[in-house]
Amino acid sequence: MNLINKLDIYLTNYKFHDGIKKIIKVNLAILCIIFLTVLCTFSFSLTPVWIFLGNILTFWNFFFLAIFIQKIFNSNKLNINFTRKFILIQILISNLRLFITGILMYSALVLWNANPFALAIGLSIPLITIPFLLLFKNS
Repeated sequence: MNLINKLDIYLTNYKFHDGIKKIIKVNLAILCIIFLTVLCTFSFSLTPVWIFLGNILTFWNFFFLAIFIQKIFNSNKLNINFTRKFILIQILISNLRLFITGILMYSALVLWNANPFALAIGLSIPLITIPFLLLFKNS
């Protein structure tokens, strides 16, 4: 079984919406392309490394946010107490995830002298793909 089929099975088990499945697949394809670029250019330029780091952090945040939203809307226990507790826990987890992202970005910029433009490009790639996929979803 190849990797794409395993990804389809995983996304189907979480009962992702078809649009979110497409966003995840496109972002993973972009991550693979950037990773191959990193492998080819690592010896003379670190810019693709910082683009890859920013891209993977944004994809990580988006993916777990999508899982959270799917859990909320697919749960059978949509009573008010369950929803409040679940949302509070997820807000804490989301803030922890953003805190870790912030620490990694700070470390990359200050300790490893990362290119801030490359990090910004990497952080924005997954967010840019979403409107493009929505614009071209019928074609």
